[in-house]
Amino acid sequence: MNANLFVLGAAQGGVPFGTALVTLITFIILLLLLKKYAWGPLKSVMDERERSINKDIDDAEQAKINAQKLEEENKETLKKTQDEVHRILEDAKQQARKQQEDIIHEANVRANGMIETAQSEINMQKERALSDINNQVSELSVLIASKVLHKEISEKDQKALVEKYIKEVGDK
Repeated sequence: MNANLFVLGAAQGGVPFGTALVTLITFIILLLLLKKYAWGPLKSVMDERERSINKDIDDAEQAKINAQKLEEENKETLKKTQDEVHRILEDAKQQARKQQEDIIHEANVRANGMIETAQSEINMQKERALSDINNQVSELSVLIASKVLHKEISEKDQKALVEKYIKEVGDK
């Protein structure tokens, strides 16, 4: 039983009041000193740390929101750029088709012009050749006729006669 009384702070004669009062005052002074020099600065450091962490969290959330906005803007910009590239390619294809058609049309016009020129030249050459042949035939006919008939017909009359026969032969 002695051990129980000692543990509870009561001795046989009890705890002197002065000792308890000095212990209590010392404890209160110790608490005040701890509050001022330990807990106060510790609490202010902890409060500052809490504010810093909260600020970092808020900054991180704001950065996340900004990143999402930038991502959406980038997606929109990419889409606009792709649409612009597609439009430019389509314009280039249309312009290339138009140039191709213009080149083909110009080549056809040139070719047709060359063909017409060649045909008219061929027709002129043909007419000249026929005229030359007619002249030679008429001269030969006159020569042959004069030798065959032994009489002289005027050259003009013989040419007219030959031309008449050539036309008759040509119509057949």
